[in-house]
Amino acid sequence: YYQQSNSFADYYRTTLLYLACVELEELQERERQRLAYDLSIAALVSDSIYNFGELLLHPILDSLTKTEHAWLRDLLFAFNRGDLGAYQILQNHLSANRLLQQHQGFLYQKISLSALTQLVFSRSPQDRSMTFQTISDETKVAPDEIEHLIMKALSLGLLKGQIDQVAEVARISWVQPKVLGREGIEGMRTRLTEWDSGVSRLGNWVEGVGQDVWAA
Repeated sequence: YYQQSNSFADYYRTTLLYLACVELEELQERERQRLAYDLSIAALVSDSIYNFGELLLHPILDSLTKTEHAWLRDLLFAFNRGDLGAYQILQNHLSANRLLQQHQGFLYQKISLSALTQLVFSRSPQDRSMTFQTISDETKVAPDEIEHLIMKALSLGLLKGQIDQVAEVARISWVQPKVLGREGIEGMRTRLTEWDSGVSRLGNWVEGVGQDVWAA
């Protein structure tokens, strides 16, 4: 029903709930591929789903590997990374599906939002004040689209922060979590290492300053 009525978010959620209640091995291969395909389309064209984490981590998605629809799986991961370069390559496949073809403008905006949130997520919390030009350079989104893009992300709850329109600076205080790929995990490891080093330096400083107090 949800699929026929284009209720993409409802179809996405109810189908994932269904998959949580069945063993994939009980489903025929063709059925697994159909569900993976339909879930992917719903996730992409829904105007309320901006985090594909549950689907990306679900083994149902592997049903598309080594099929004619393998590009769709690649497209989902490109969206998760906010990879506009990969999107530009994969968008040649959009004409293979009527819904994707009809939503091309929306899909570009959606992956641009993902590129923005990925940029913020990749930075440490102390380094999330960025000029519009920096955001444009790193996300590959056109400079004249940046302010509107940030406002859209704020309105959707993907980011929290403030915009200085005069200085053309965005100060981001929070970003919606994402599923981490290998590069993301490595980036997180680096930030944790830097945090640990910072804590150690602070501890050494406190110990050094405290010696004078304790001696007194």
